[in-house]
Amino acid sequence: MIIEYGTEAFKLEWLELLKQDPVHPNISIETRIKGLRTVLALTENEVPQAMICVKYGDKLPQNMQYILSNEPSPVVDTSQRYAIFYSIFRVKSTTLKGAGAIAIKKAKAYFKEKGIRRFYTLSPIPELTKNFKNIPSEAEIIKYLLTGLGPVSRFHIGNGAEIHAVDFNADMSPQRIFESWGIMVNYDYSDYA
Repeated sequence: MIIEYGTEAFKLEWLELLKQDPVHPNISIETRIKGLRTVLALTENEVPQAMICVKYGDKLPQNMQYILSNEPSPVVDTSQRYAIFYSIFRVKSTTLKGAGAIAIKKAKAYFKEKGIRRFYTLSPIPELTKNFKNIPSEAEIIKYLLTGLGPVSRFHIGNGAEIHAVDFNADMSPQRIFESWGIMVNYDYSDYA
């Protein structure tokens, strides 16, 4: 079951699980639940198995600045909004095999009930600098992602997402510069069942 922060079924102690986030460990819990950002918990028998951090938006994000911005969305029609998954991770105590993939599928169904039809990620490429000596071209990055060598691309492509865009200078934090020269990827889950 997918449970959104702010609903009666979401237990506040689950927010502490966000400290396990390997994707964006430096984003505070407060930031993740402020403005148009929210958190979903995938639960089994009322025990969290995976967490998804989401930004509602009216455009496809090309950088983390947009994810972390607090600007209000002018779009009222939910069918024109995006659900942007910027962090998906299994909690350490998970017992559910494939928790991340299940979480994405159930999150999409949850947002579809709210009228949202566009689903994307803004995802890191954590091993890019290990595989290229210099900043690669967009074509080289796409070729690398399609090989399935990177753990994040393997996860998203393996779960039915398509590469939508490669975003240069998307996250200029020290971690992302070290891992990928700040380059990130938008994966498109809009056609994923």
